Amino acid sequence: MRLLVIIPFLLTITASATEPSVFGAGDLNSPNPYGLTHEEKLILENKKELQSVIQKNNMQNAKVETVTERLDGMQGILEGLGQRSNEQSIILQKLQDKLSVESNGSVSLDDLSKQVNANTENIAQFKALLEELSHAVDEINMNYVSKEQFAVLIKQLKVSVPERPAASSAKMSNADIEKEANKLFSQKKYDDAQSYFEQMIQKKYKVSDAYFMIGETQFERKKYKEAVLSYKESASRNEKALYMPTLLLHSGISMEKTGDTATAKAFYQATISKFGGSGASKEAQERLSKLK
Repeated sequence: MRLLVIIPFLLTITASATEPSVFGAGDLNSPNPYGLTHEEKLILENKKELQSVIQKNNMQNAKVETVTERLDGMQGILEGLGQRSNEQSIILQKLQDKLSVESNGSVSLDDLSKQVNANTENIAQFKALLEELSHAVDEINMNYVSKEQFAVLIKQLKVSVPERPAASSAKMSNADIEKEANKLFSQKKYDDAQSYFEQMIQKKYKVSDAYFMIGETQFERKKYKEAVLSYKESASRNEKALYMPTLLLHSGISMEKTGDTATAKAFYQATISKFGGSGASKEAQERLSKLK
């Protein structure tokens, strides 16, 4: 009897272990709610949908946060690139400006280089010419008469000056003496003309001109050595005189006549170089071409 009572009780316990308890009916928080009313079922469905929405929202928020972080990173990269681009633009502009300046400068440098080369050639030619002229002067000093000797020669010439009535020259002004000297020269009275030019030297009136004209009187009388000495004295006093082209040319001819062709060439080249385009330069060119 007692056994019969125990068996149904065990069966009841066993059954309760496999079936929902009546005490859990209507529990919406239960993992597997049961015994729900219609309203409770609607609430449960809404709850599930809300949880799904929340879950999706959380996922989207996570994605948004990730994207935001990536955007922030991209923004930093873009800002860095923008800064670098700006720096590179500035550098590029500087380079372009520099290249432009260097390009323009290179043109100027090319022109300047050509000018420098041309000037260098001219300088070399002038150096060679100066060396030749220096050699010519040395030759003159060695082979002819020094200034001191020339002074003695002048004194001798003064002694040999044809005497003229004292009144005729004493009463003449310096300008009249010069005028008379040039008149006698144009009349080819070279001896008389020389005496008047020598008076100009004595009076210290246009001394360089007087020496040149004395040289001309000697040149016309084929006294080439004496002519060179007179030309030398004239040039030493005024190397910028208007008659310098003729002085250099006649110095060259005088040297050529005495057989010193090397010195003659130097004088011809000096005439051409310093007074190109003049009549003296043209004649010097013709004479120089014949000596080559």
